[in-house]
This record gives sequence, structure tokens and C-alpha cells, in this order.
Amino acid sequence: MGTSSIILLTFSIIVFMMLLVNINFKTSTSLDETTGKLKITQARLIANSALNLNFNKLRLNKNLRGNFTNNPLMNGTYDIDISGNDTVTITAVGKFFDKTSEARAKIIWENIVLPPIKSAIGIAASNLDLNLNGNILINGNDTNPDGSAGSAPSVLGMGVQNVEDSIRVADSLSSKIKSSILGSGGTPSIGVNTDSLNYAEITSEFIQAADIILPSGTYSSGTTLGTLAQPKITYVTGDVHFAGNASGAGVLIVYGNMNWGGNFIYHGLVIVYGNTSIYASATGNSAIYGSVLVAGQSVNLSATGSTSIYYSSMVLDTIKEKLKSAKFIIKDWLEEI
Repeated sequence: MGTSSIILLTFSIIVFMMLLVNINFKTSTSLDETTGKLKITQARLIANSALNLNFNKLRLNKNLRGNFTNNPLMNGTYDIDISGNDTVTITAVGKFFDKTSEARAKIIWENIVLPPIKSAIGIAASNLDLNLNGNILINGNDTNPDGSAGSAPSVLGMGVQNVEDSIRVADSLSSKIKSSILGSGGTPSIGVNTDSLNYAEITSEFIQAADIILPSGTYSSGTTLGTLAQPKITYVTGDVHFAGNASGAGVLIVYGNMNWGGNFIYHGLVIVYGNTSIYASATGNSAIYGSVLVAGQSVNLSATGSTSIYYSSMVLDTIKEKLKSAKFIIKDWLEEI
């Protein structure tokens, strides 16, 4: 082989090696780019999945706030920050190996919707039994929590399902009790509630949004189930007795019998319901400002002492303004790499 041939062969080998090195470099670079893009995609997926996961947590706990780090998810981790009040900002940072991605959303809580209130106490039952005595007061005239007169029109003191019940109830009461049932339509203010409420549907929505869940039992002094400044939705899963200086504000749902006495004071809507017999009783110097709804196949309502039930538009309006449901609206959603 001549000198020129050797030089040509050597040159060809050098060119081939350069091409091979270049191909390997491009292949390596392309692989790194592809791997990086896959990592970024996974980090984005983790961040957005973290937002959805914490949306569900907020539905179960409207008060969930704070910064929570290094949460495992989808072979990576995420940090989550939840802040705000009526408008809540949720920021999730997804991490996958050396890549991160951020997703942020703002949500607005929906206010709760109260059922139509047409009486200080409304009773829905196919079998109604009343045992009222003492100094009980059922007042459908609008009354503020401080005892002053409100500005809204009066409602019925007691609303029942049909005319027959209203006549029977009125005939069964003593003259003293009749004079203590005040509101629209004269004294005693007993009439027919014109709205047919679906109590199962109403209570279901409140229960889903409950801030406080209590088992059956007795709750006395020291028990506070919300205030007018910070009302709460409370769900009691069975029979309950409120006594002493227990108090609360918001919506109180009792699935079972309810007895309230002592100095128990509640501001808001009280719903006592069940599938069969419901027994509601009040004693002592207790008072409810807002409205009471009692529903069941059979309802037995008894009251003694100085118990009072006042219709209060101020209280109900405050509850509607400040209480939040379990539902929220996603205002905006932003992703950042």
C-alpha cells in the first residue's frame, strides 16, 4: 500500500471517529433532554394532583390551613401551602428528582343556604303531641339577641303541617300557654307553614359542611358550639342533652331526640329530625334565637320552666352571611415550571 493510500485511510478513520463521537454526543444530549422533560412533566403532574388531593381535604375540613412539606406522591414529593379566609390560596410545589413545578389555585367558599323560615318553631309530623306549661315563650315577632325588637315582619309563633293540626293544638293548650305563643295572625300565633320542606335533603347538605360532629351524650358548661362572630355547623349523631351554661351559634342538627335546659343559649337554626319518633324538650332558663324545626313521623314536644324560642332575622342573616358550605368555586388556576 502506497503512502497516499495510507494517508487517505487514516483520514477516513479520523472522520469516521469524529462522526461517531458526534452521534454519541447528540444521542446523549437528546437522552438527557428527554429525561429532563419527563421529570418536569412528572413534577407538574405531582403538583396538580396535590392541588386536587387538598381540595378534597378542604371539603372535609374548611379550617385546614398551614404549610405542609415533603408529602410523598407518585414517586416524588410535594409541599403544600394553604392560606386565607373566605378566599383561600393553595400553592403546591411538586418535586421529582432534580425538577420542580408549582401549581396554584384560589377558591371561594359558597355561603350556606337556609331553608325558608316561616315560624319561630316549625313542626312536621303525622302524629303531633304537645305538652307545654310553665313560663314558656314562643315568639314569632322579630327579636334581636339583646331582646330589642327587630325590623323584619313577624312570622308564625308555631307552624304546623295542616289546618287540622293547628286547630287541635290550639284547643289542647291552656289559656296561659296560648297567650305565650306570639307572632303573625294573632294570639295564639299557630298556623300552617306553606312550604313543604325536604328535611332529608336540607340536613344532608348541612351535615356535609359540618364544622363540629358530636356523638350522643350530655354537653354542659364549657361547651361552645360557635359564636355569632364565628358561627359553626354542628351535627349531633344521636340523642343529646344540652345543660348548664352550654352555648352555640350557627346551625345545629340533631339526628335524634334533643333536650335543652339550664342556661343553654343558642343563636341560629336548630333542626331536630329522625325517621321515627322525635322527642324535643326544653327546661330551665334556656333560650333559642333564630328558629327551630322539628321533623319526624311522630313528634312529642314538651317545655317547662322559663324556656324561650324567638324568631330573629338578625341572627339568621348573620348565619347566612358568615357560615360557609362544603362547596367552593375555583377562581383561578396557575401552573409554573
